[in-house]
Amino acid sequence: MTRKNYSSKLLLGLFVLIVFLGVAVYSAGRVIIQGQTVYGSTDLVGWNMLIAAYTFMALTASGLCLTANFFEVLEIHRFQLLQKRAHFLAISLLVPALGMLSMELGRFDRVIYFILSPNFSSPMWWMGSIYAVYLGLLFFEFWAIHNNYKKIMRATSIITLIFAVAATSILGSIFGVILDKTLWFGSGTPVFFVFSAVVSGLAAMIAGTILTYRLSNQSMSQELQQAIKELSVILTVFLGIALVFTVWRLITVSYARVPDASFVTGSPYGFQFWVLYLVVGLIIPFIILLKAYDKEKTIKKANHLSIAGLMVLIGMYVDKHIFVISGQFNQPFNIPLGTYTSTLTEWGIFLGAIAASIMIYLFGEEKLRLENRVKMKNTKSADTPQRDRYNDVGIV
Repeated sequence: MTRKNYSSKLLLGLFVLIVFLGVAVYSAGRVIIQGQTVYGSTDLVGWNMLIAAYTFMALTASGLCLTANFFEVLEIHRFQLLQKRAHFLAISLLVPALGMLSMELGRFDRVIYFILSPNFSSPMWWMGSIYAVYLGLLFFEFWAIHNNYKKIMRATSIITLIFAVAATSILGSIFGVILDKTLWFGSGTPVFFVFSAVVSGLAAMIAGTILTYRLSNQSMSQELQQAIKELSVILTVFLGIALVFTVWRLITVSYARVPDASFVTGSPYGFQFWVLYLVVGLIIPFIILLKAYDKEKTIKKANHLSIAGLMVLIGMYVDKHIFVISGQFNQPFNIPLGTYTSTLTEWGIFLGAIAASIMIYLFGEEKLRLENRVKMKNTKSADTPQRDRYNDVGIV
């Protein structure tokens, strides 16, 4: 993308993002001055929507890295075209997510106590520590990709892949080890988080790539189009699996008569679950992706793929919001049910984090050549020698 394209077509969008950032700064100031009283959390429901938003953004970042590094380890050339963009998009999501998580604590300086007083028996401490190391690895691997250090790229891709799975599964274990929360407890929760991360990462990679090229009026190469098409096929399969998993979850909680399930399927989150998660986030994108291959490759089809990706991301966030909040309603020892209503401050910080992610990504697209390709002369000539695998994808 060029600066001219940004100034002419994204000026209004940038203005909106700046407004959201301003609202987030104001909301953060309220938190620092007034404390956590500006949140909707209570003694019975201690985790608010910022935890759900952090979970969603962290899982999406892990999914981007996990899928990109998996293809890098397998040395699939066309998917390597997306590696640089996927890593920077993961960084763009994870940095604001960690900032949002620190604001949930009430003050940034409280993170220092988290670092200086480690609790090795706490999954939450391990989650924070692993994600901190994982973020450092993301920066290091992106640096290696940007400078075309092939051996370093190969080694770090394997290490970062392992840390992506570890961080995601440990994040799931924070919920899975709580025995008296029936919607959370179980060894399947970390596995579900890893699966959800892959779905979110695939959706973000497809939507982010297509929208970037559409907004800049650039055309994707045939190889990149083929990579996006195959990623959408993989996403279609994963959405089908997610639908099956959802059906089995409903059957299981109904058969076991889990009382907490009524919070999800009935009140207060029945509409969000049935409409925003199941229909908007899974069924409609699944149908769109299936029908995307009935016609020739067109701009309209690419738009359909990006819309499907965005709808999946909406559904994944709604799923995490329902999971985090509704899992806290039921209380032990016959204590009355907890209730929760999100506040404007929480929404301001969350939307500000999303705006920050987009602006960081736009900066990378402008300055760091995330397209992973440079134009080569005489590429169609039969006499052109075979280029190095990494030089061919334009890693600079």
